[in-house]
Amino acid sequence: MSATAESVSWHERARRLEFRTQAFIDGRYVDAASGATFDCINPSTGKLLARVASGDSEDIDRAVSASMARSWRSSRRSTWASPSTTA
Repeated sequence: MSATAESVSWHERARRLEFRTQAFIDGRYVDAASGATFDCINPSTGKLLARVASGDSEDIDRAVSASMARSWRSSRRSTWASPSTTA
C-alpha cells in the first residue's frame, strides 16, 4: 500500500471516531456529578474534539467507593482471601 493510500485510510478512520466523553465509574459511563465539562482540543488543528466530563471530588469518591465495594465483593468469593483450614 502506498503512503498516500495509507494516509487517506487513517484520515477517513479519524473522521469516523466517536469519543467517549463521560467518566467510567462502577462499570458505567456517567456524566460528572456536577454536570461540568471541559473542552478537549485537537492540538494540531485547534478545533474542538469533544466536551469531556470534568470530574471533581464527588466523582472521585464515587469511583473509589465503587472500586472498594467491588474489591470487597470479589475478595469474599475468592479462596485465597479466606484463612486456610488445613494449615
